[in-house]
Amino acid sequence: MYRTRKTEKRYALQRKQAKAAGIRCDFCEFTSTHPQVKEEFSHFWVARNNFPYSVWDGCDVADHVMIVPKRHIEGVHVFTAVERQEFVDIIAAYEARGYSFYARPPKSTQKSVAHQHTHLIKNYGKTKKIQLSVEKPYILLAK
Repeated sequence: MYRTRKTEKRYALQRKQAKAAGIRCDFCEFTSTHPQVKEEFSHFWVARNNFPYSVWDGCDVADHVMIVPKRHIEGVHVFTAVERQEFVDIIAAYEARGYSFYARPPKSTQKSVAHQHTHLIKNYGKTKKIQLSVEKPYILLAK
């Protein structure tokens, strides 16, 4: 899972600005009229990812959205039975349309937002034959 260099820079800047502004959780700001919100369910939002991955599973990404719980929780393990059922129903609907799903565990060092969210990613195109990424400085080469 990789972003373009431009998107990664925008993401890093947004995280820095949010921290400086004292915004603890971007996802807690969602409402039904929020520009990122694509669909609303009883317990979840499906929201567009403003900083989408460009490569997933070695393929170009066609669409990248996220399932975001309306209440601030850190992991799937604390869902109520009703939330769990709705969550699985959303995943099933997106999986039927060709989306993969991915979520990091609560204590992951790679998790940049503590509010649980699950990535829904749709690929297109052929698998990349060559892929090289470097974290610092952030570089992604894929062909």
